[in-house]
Amino acid sequence: MNKVQNNTIKIRGFLKPFVGSLIVKTYFSYYGLFKDDTMFGLYKNNQFFLKIPNNFSKKDNLSNFLDLRSVLMGDFYLFPEDKWEQLSQKNNWLLTLVEELNLAKQNAVEPKLIRHLPNMNINLERLLYRNGVKTVHQLYKLGAVKVFVRLIEKGIDVAETLLFKLYGALNNQLVYTLDHKQKATLLKKADSELYDVGLRKRFTI
Repeated sequence: MNKVQNNTIKIRGFLKPFVGSLIVKTYFSYYGLFKDDTMFGLYKNNQFFLKIPNNFSKKDNLSNFLDLRSVLMGDFYLFPEDKWEQLSQKNNWLLTLVEELNLAKQNAVEPKLIRHLPNMNINLERLLYRNGVKTVHQLYKLGAVKVFVRLIEKGIDVAETLLFKLYGALNNQLVYTLDHKQKATLLKKADSELYDVGLRKRFTI
């Protein structure tokens, strides 16, 4: 059992009867909980946060389960451990939530042009195009850090702000809303990627 599995054994055991098998991935300092490639929860230190969109069909029934005053990153609400036992197969709104999140993701219209993503413009789109990132799909596939490092590898003088803009573009987040922790994590990942491709680290965190 690896570190991720060991640190999430409790939450995975709780969720399995309701949503079946799931995938756990590191998400900054949290563990992201994924079902069918859709993240529906965050977990850290026995705290479980559920992603509850405003249009969730059963949102009005959640006050007995969630602490609606404890919000993480806008739409992730705390599901206190002492409320877990109240969830039952008969009242399995959790599966409905996962299904609705997955459907919303499938129905989302992906921007056709990079310039239409948050923080992007036609000049950045052209810069990426000249360096092999020609479509939104390619940008998503590579990820912000790899694209940023690719530009540096090609000798292009780019500032850390571009890394933040790329991350925001892929996560539907305006660059000025990124907090210090998110930025520090991105810079660490960029330094690690630079080192892996044989370039010197650029950031001191």
